[in-house]
Amino acid sequence: MIRKSNFSLPFVFLATVWLPGCDQTVFEPQETLRPVRFMTVSYSETGLQKKFPGVVEAAQQANLSFRVSGRLASLNVKEGSAVVGGQVVAELESVEFDIRLKDRQATYDAAKADYERAVQLIGKGAIARADVDNLKAKLSTATAQLETARHEKAHTRLRAPFNGQIAKVYVDNYEEVSAKQDVVALHDLSSLLIKVEMPESVIVNAQEERQPLRYSARFDGLGDKVFPLQLSAFAALADDSSQTYTVTFMLSDRLGSRILPGMSASVMIKQMVPAGDWLVIPAHSVQEDNDGRFVYVVEAAEAGVGVVFRRPVQTGRLLASGIEVTSGLVAGERLVTAGMSQMAEGMRVKWMEGGQ
Repeated sequence: MIRKSNFSLPFVFLATVWLPGCDQTVFEPQETLRPVRFMTVSYSETGLQKKFPGVVEAAQQANLSFRVSGRLASLNVKEGSAVVGGQVVAELESVEFDIRLKDRQATYDAAKADYERAVQLIGKGAIARADVDNLKAKLSTATAQLETARHEKAHTRLRAPFNGQIAKVYVDNYEEVSAKQDVVALHDLSSLLIKVEMPESVIVNAQEERQPLRYSARFDGLGDKVFPLQLSAFAALADDSSQTYTVTFMLSDRLGSRILPGMSASVMIKQMVPAGDWLVIPAHSVQEDNDGRFVYVVEAAEAGVGVVFRRPVQTGRLLASGIEVTSGLVAGERLVTAGMSQMAEGMRVKWMEGGQ
């Protein structure tokens, strides 16, 4: 019996040794580059940035009421009605006022006639001086009562003191109303104000910086629209409980938007700094070790490939938009903004022009 396996094993071994010797190709491992995110350093025009909640108010607003009591005879407006200064908004029934005016007029006429007769008689010695003085006093009383009746009659009509819009109606027609009871609320919507409560530190900081401030507002229901504001006034006395100051801004341009009193607003205060004065970078991009604070910058090596370098920096103030860099960086350099813990001096990375 022939054992074929004794002759096949050496043959297989020789073939295995020979075959690799025929292929002389050497495969080099491909370089794996870590992707890097960066931003181009540029001069900042923004310094102090703060945001505060505010409430919209009408520049002019008034709750209108009668100076006399009576029954409402006509209510000539409704909520949302536009009115002009001097327009009659509501009227009281005038019957009782007409009767009172006639009665006071008659009393005055009689008192005046009695006094005039007494003046003529005193010259003839037919009446005592004391009686003339009493008649004069009655005439004065009748005159005052007549003026009061005329005044009450004139105030049975409620007129708008300025152009505006009826914001609220507090009573119903034909209702009994009292003197000084609110009948309607009138708002002048031609100009609006926004009032904000601000801490003392913001006002003091802005004054110390001596840089121009820019004010603007946004409204939740109006998307990303930004409305410029003008500083109108601020309270000189702080609130006892909150220790904040009420600052009033004027909303000068509404851009046709439907902004009404009572709406909430976000008021932004920005301190504008001339371009070229400072650099502001994201605060998280600054690292620190025993040698001090530093950042990583990336420089182009070839297409799509950059080299990372460590750069010592000096920093200034921490702002809402980032941290100020006073030395160590220049505008135009590419600052690594993500994955700094994985960076090292001289490391090659993958990057794209214009990445952020």
